[in-house]
Amino acid sequence: MLGTRPDIAFAVTQMAKFASNPSEEHLNRAMYILRYLQGTREYALVFDGNSNEGLHAYCDSSYGDDKTEPDLKRRSTQGYFFKLASAAIKWHSRTQKLVATSSTVAEYMALSDCARDCAWFKTLFTELGKPIDFVPLLGDNRGAIFNAQNPVTQKGIKHIDIKYHYIREQVELGTIQLFYVPTSENTADLFTKNLGPTLFLQHRSDLGLEFYPLMG
Repeated sequence: MLGTRPDIAFAVTQMAKFASNPSEEHLNRAMYILRYLQGTREYALVFDGNSNEGLHAYCDSSYGDDKTEPDLKRRSTQGYFFKLASAAIKWHSRTQKLVATSSTVAEYMALSDCARDCAWFKTLFTELGKPIDFVPLLGDNRGAIFNAQNPVTQKGIKHIDIKYHYIREQVELGTIQLFYVPTSENTADLFTKNLGPTLFLQHRSDLGLEFYPLMG
């Protein structure tokens, strides 16, 4: 189901944390997800080949939201997705492996992880004979975008694991170009937290999920 319904990616990955020792509350929430799927079973990812929308990515991260017992490590949740022809083709939602010391660091790590998939997609399109100049990568944290575009040591990120500076290399190589998008328009927000009905429905539509009645 995660391969066709990006709208439940965050909920499912959060539930997976309790798979080894679920409580009755977790069972109730799992049933809630199933009821939601039952009520939206005729929704599907719909691609529009005439839209002329090329490949682009959206990326986001929460900050210190993981309060799972007994660790309480306060790690952040990151999410990103790739969109082509007006619909999502790849998405990702998971708890970060390291504790971020600020929202900027959390977003910077998320951008770097997304950059790896950007590089892969650019190579794939070249192999398919449809090369692209770069992958537009949109995020809603100006600090993280600035740090990714400026290879200088900033006080707030000087301690960060060197592997996350991969994004700077990809920016220098021209693999990706970073753009700012307001939080309210960042569809990747759907992969990092529970949203209210209005934003959830807006972002679900932005993923390319549409009412698509099954025939027969």
